[in-house]
Amino acid sequence: MNSYGFIITRHVNSEKTNKYWNHCLKCLRTLYPYRKIVIIDDNSNPVFLKAEFNYKNIEIINSEFKGRGELLPYYYYLKNKFFDNAIIIHDSIFFHKRINFDTLIGNKVLPLWFFYPDRENIDNTIRISRSLKNSFNIQNKIALNDLVIGMNHNKWFGCFGVQSFINHDFLTLIQQKYNITNMISTVTCRLDRCCLERILGCIFYTESPEIIGKKSLLGDIMKYHKWGYTYDEYENDFKTNKVPKVVVKVWTGR
Repeated sequence: MNSYGFIITRHVNSEKTNKYWNHCLKCLRTLYPYRKIVIIDDNSNPVFLKAEFNYKNIEIINSEFKGRGELLPYYYYLKNKFFDNAIIIHDSIFFHKRINFDTLIGNKVLPLWFFYPDRENIDNTIRISRSLKNSFNIQNKIALNDLVIGMNHNKWFGCFGVQSFINHDFLTLIQQKYNITNMISTVTCRLDRCCLERILGCIFYTESPEIIGKKSLLGDIMKYHKWGYTYDEYENDFKTNKVPKVVVKVWTGR
């Protein structure tokens, strides 16, 4: 059962957000009862942090790097080979149908969702990417992407939430080439983490060009389900058996 497992980024700052990771785990345990789950906690408030069950086969790592969010699963997966392949998700992702991830084994990486490149916060994206080794090609792809609006000449896409299926050997190779853990010192807030979606997305599609045609596992996040879908909306849909997708994302903006 070491072929793949799950890594969840967690940040609890209220009673409501404490529900997220608990519900995320319940969904995963229902569908994947024997897979190991690693939780990377990014500075949760202990006042609100509470497990609703005695979860089995769970490892929790309390990160010393406050506010690094989506970068943390990759950082700790590089330090610890928990399994051969990882499915990296947020605590606000809820699985309602089992996806057979065994069929993805052999892939180097596959984002869960993609979005088309843009120049949002481009200066900050370039600033962060300068902390990488061998970053010129990545910076060039990011900076030149809007030569023709709507055309993706450079063949890369954003990786929404930096959520992906990724192979440990492949992650090790991109660490050796780009030293992505250097970004621990430059990604420190939510705006930086939005830039990270573009930087790591660009690296994934550059180093694994065979996925350019497929783009992602679940499609374009902008067309997936309602943008900004809240946990309250989800709870109501869950109670009335009207959950919009087999894998649901809720928005909070933490």
